[in-house]
Amino acid sequence: MRIALVCNPKTRGIKQAALAVRGELERLGAEVLLSRDAGRFPPEDADQLIAASDVVVALGGDGTIIHTAKRAAACNRAVLGVNCGHLGFMAGLEADELEHLSALIDGKYSVEERMLLRVQVLRDGGEARAYLALNEAVVSRGSFSRMIELEVYSGGEPVVRYCADGVIIAAPTGSTAYSLSAGGPIIDPRVDCLLMTPVCPHSLYARSYIFSAGARLSVRPLLEERETYLTVDGEEGTALHPGEEVHISRADTVVRLIKIKSGDFYDILNQKLMDRRRPAGKGETE
Repeated sequence: MRIALVCNPKTRGIKQAALAVRGELERLGAEVLLSRDAGRFPPEDADQLIAASDVVVALGGDGTIIHTAKRAAACNRAVLGVNCGHLGFMAGLEADELEHLSALIDGKYSVEERMLLRVQVLRDGGEARAYLALNEAVVSRGSFSRMIELEVYSGGEPVVRYCADGVIIAAPTGSTAYSLSAGGPIIDPRVDCLLMTPVCPHSLYARSYIFSAGARLSVRPLLEERETYLTVDGEEGTALHPGEEVHISRADTVVRLIKIKSGDFYDILNQKLMDRRRPAGKGETE
């Protein structure tokens, strides 16, 4: 088995974790593929590395796993996330659970498919830029503390107008990310849908909306003099210029995550969120 090992060098303790994972995989008989550009993330040869592998192991936090999984989706490769960060919602293993890697070599694992969003910036009917989102796309205000006004449409029909700091359009996976912090509902990632949650709306009645997986949503900024930005999965984005709007729909590809340990989504969710409730003690870090 050829396993691409993708690491984020900015993650604390990543060097020791990568050596341990590589050593265990090679001990189990796997051929481990490593980037020639290990000092940056993502490495320039990430796509070639993933395409040459049978499966991918991503070491880091949720951001690292999400970015790697989206790249792997283009090659239909499954990804095992090993959490070296904080929450690790996306991880199949923790960094101290490497004894379970034998199940990866033996094929004793399941693969969970996660819905992706296609996010397009359109101007005058033509596509200006396009992205993939596993968590969410956020249309938000700029650096000044001034709310923006947004209109949201579904299939060309008006849904709601917000005066707010922004609006989040999330895939089910993203319901436990920024949308949750903004007061949105938790959605089982096996349920295919689109979730919309306003950010700090100037209203007593603004609520989240859940749309079918086939919905085609568009977000139109209304106040041209206000700075407006699109951010995708917290890792890439762009300023929106007057006349541009953001279209969000289900992508043609899916992310495939490897699950080795048994555990219900809600058990993992409660465990991760309960861990965050406990403040760090003396000598501990978050």
